[in-house]
Amino acid sequence: MNYTQLTEKKKAQIDILLQQGMSMRKTASILKISHSTISRYKNNVYKKRKIDINTKYDIFIRYLFDHYDRRDNSIEVCIHNFKKRYKGVNCPTVQQTYKWIRDGKIFLTRDKLCYKKHKNKKRTNDMMNHTRWNMEHKTVLPIRLRPKYIERRDEIGHLEIDSILGLKNEQCSLISIVDRCTRKLWLIKSEYKQEYYVANLIYKYIIENEILVKSITTDNGLEFNVLGITAKKLGVKLYKCDPYCSFQRGTNERTNALVRRWIPKGSSMKLKPQVYLDDICFAINSMPRKIFDFKSVYDVESNYK
Repeated sequence: MNYTQLTEKKKAQIDILLQQGMSMRKTASILKISHSTISRYKNNVYKKRKIDINTKYDIFIRYLFDHYDRRDNSIEVCIHNFKKRYKGVNCPTVQQTYKWIRDGKIFLTRDKLCYKKHKNKKRTNDMMNHTRWNMEHKTVLPIRLRPKYIERRDEIGHLEIDSILGLKNEQCSLISIVDRCTRKLWLIKSEYKQEYYVANLIYKYIIENEILVKSITTDNGLEFNVLGITAKKLGVKLYKCDPYCSFQRGTNERTNALVRRWIPKGSSMKLKPQVYLDDICFAINSMPRKIFDFKSVYDVESNYK
């Protein structure tokens, strides 16, 4: 089969038909050529004729440069606020903005994004035997026995608790407490990882801050081995997730990722005072959240009072 290159006349005809909104197959049918030829022409040549983003979206790019903050003003929040403030001005979609970043077309780079991609770690197939700890801890139940109404997230007081580690082999860590309904965050500085110390620390913090507790969900960390005692003092049930199933505490994990914007992995927890942790909680609880239609946690919490 003989192949011939597109002539300048054919290229001009393709440009005209495509600009009129015709599909590549319809254009190929009219010009009696293969639609794959038009596809290759469009991919190789047509991209060079696109409008420069710095010209078409110059107002948006300047706004993003002035207001973007990886900690509390994400790209989605900036786009939402830009559309409210500059109505009728060219504004790209969230997906288009991330594509510019991947292609290196704007000032932002991947290392400045809120979430960084990490290599997937290999998971082991070893599973804990839950029968033993079910017998030893009378107030502790496996997560499969958690009632369905807790899954609906329509009432406050159902908490998820996890620890945030600092440097390797460092005793200091953070305890994060998140409400499943409002996503409200509390952070506690823990000087040690000893299980009785952590249980007493959490109980004391909940009582002093008058946190409403109806149930507690946690993982299988050794520091939470006796948290059932705290649950018994509070008069609630403690539900433990399955091993290697962090998605069962999705709210906790996503909130911990927000905390990492202020305290990156590998940071020491020794020099992080409780006052600084309270400031982080206030910033996170005050930031607009897409899941709440860009309302803050405090706005959502006020609807339940």
